[in-house]
Amino acid sequence: MRHTIYETALNSIKRQVPALFLFSCVVNILLLVSVLYMLQVYDRVLATGSLDTLLWLTVGALAAILIYGLIEQARRVMLLRIGTWLNTRLAAPVMRLAMGARLAGTACEAGPKDVADLRNFLSGEGMLAFLDAPWTLIFIAFIWHLHPALGILATLGAILLFCLALANDLVTRLHQRRAGASLRGSHEAALRYIDSGETISPLGMAAALIGRWQASESAALAEQERLGERTAMIMSLSRVLRLALQILVLAIGAYYVLAGELTGGAMIAASIILARALVPVEKSIGAWHRYTAARAAHRNLTTLFAGSPIAADMVRLPRPLGRLSVENAHCLAPATRDPILANITFMLEPGQTCAVVGPSGSGKSTLCRLLVGAWKPHHGHVRIDGADAFAWSAEDLGQYIGFMPQQIELFPGTVAENIGRFGAIDSDKLVQAAKLAGVHEMILKLPQGYETDVGLHDRRISLGQRQRLGLARAVYDDPAVLVLDEPNSNLDSDGDMALMRALAELKQRGRTVVLVTHRPAALQAADKILVLHSGTVVRFGDRDEVLKPLEVLPQQVGMAGKASGKSIATVRAQALPQSE
Repeated sequence: MRHTIYETALNSIKRQVPALFLFSCVVNILLLVSVLYMLQVYDRVLATGSLDTLLWLTVGALAAILIYGLIEQARRVMLLRIGTWLNTRLAAPVMRLAMGARLAGTACEAGPKDVADLRNFLSGEGMLAFLDAPWTLIFIAFIWHLHPALGILATLGAILLFCLALANDLVTRLHQRRAGASLRGSHEAALRYIDSGETISPLGMAAALIGRWQASESAALAEQERLGERTAMIMSLSRVLRLALQILVLAIGAYYVLAGELTGGAMIAASIILARALVPVEKSIGAWHRYTAARAAHRNLTTLFAGSPIAADMVRLPRPLGRLSVENAHCLAPATRDPILANITFMLEPGQTCAVVGPSGSGKSTLCRLLVGAWKPHHGHVRIDGADAFAWSAEDLGQYIGFMPQQIELFPGTVAENIGRFGAIDSDKLVQAAKLAGVHEMILKLPQGYETDVGLHDRRISLGQRQRLGLARAVYDDPAVLVLDEPNSNLDSDGDMALMRALAELKQRGRTVVLVTHRPAALQAADKILVLHSGTVVRFGDRDEVLKPLEVLPQQVGMAGKASGKSIATVRAQALPQSE
């Protein structure tokens, strides 16, 4: 049975548990040194007056305490490194899987925060409390050895503290989950409002949205405050109980000292050992919120990694020529499971350009996601040179695919890094891609040219410029297949001309292009036209053949669309027979 990356990481951590328990065993045994030292001083040194005994007992105790400090340091460093290793091992796969789940439209609660919650638990006091917890029983057994009455009192105290820890979990578990979700949602909403300030402020929506955010933030903080008060109350009760138990141990111990059944050193030792025995339980109450967060993180990560075993080394396929075929592909909506695309079948040869047209909501963008491997069809196949798109790893396929979505995202980094897909930059390929997209001159006019930081100058880049930079990123490194989703929706006349030149150059190079468009002029570059309507293929064929029912050329269709105020997709949909 193959394990997921997450399960493999947990198994690696579990192999460190014996060493941690060994260190914990030595640490807790050495903690008894102070107790044994006190017993010997009270019962032997003071009784005999031997200074030599006192000297050597002191030297031995100090040496043991020094060893305790070294091993305790080793134990804490080991936990810190385990937490850091886990974060390093899981952070990237979690990001990748969460991104894939988001692309697929599936519900995904896991993210980098879950990895951080696990790391914080493993590296913090909570894990130490769990490692030390078994020694509570050993310390109580030692108290029983001193006197049964003191052992009974210590046992009852430990049971009461354990019950408080369970009560804390039962009272706060559900509320902790709700409060955490509310705070995350409030934080995300605040960031979204800040990013959308250019829209919110001019429309006079700021007061209403901020008021709405304040209401949700106040509700989340109130829930968090109630949780904090309950946890604080339980922690206060546990501390009061621990102090009361220490006093009762001294009182009962003094009674038995007077009765001659116990020595004074044993009485003091019992009080110290009881305090030490109850520390792990008290720590677990204080660190319970980290434990609950780690438990939720474990559940989320298990769900995220389920069905994603460690990938075996895949055979690296050669660079494709660009033959693109879609075979009976179906795609369902993630939430409703309603069909978005149904029975999509067509084929393109290398060097062909296919224009995809259709009314809004017909599934054009979904088809683009299927073609580039962002979404996997629920049924059917998308093949490149005969191989299923998922026969390539995402990194390998990305070298041969150029994708330009409707919404162009420029990521933190330089213009060169955004065009070069944040890989090793090849200056020649970078400039070639920029010139092919017609943005080389525009980039040179930016403050630092290709080294301009997109984050600092994001507001200076218009939507049309974003599209042209997105086109440069799509054509970088000369991919075999390009999928362009409305690449001219925000372009001016110069941008349209640059796009047409790029399409002509790509055709000359023998590259396969799928072009979603609502503009008639783009049809001039198309060899094939695929008409989508309600998620199905209405017609697919040569450009002139598909446009023949209209009995007009693409340029005339454009004039008809402009005259009526309708797009090419609307004009064509009205002209095509309904049976088609």
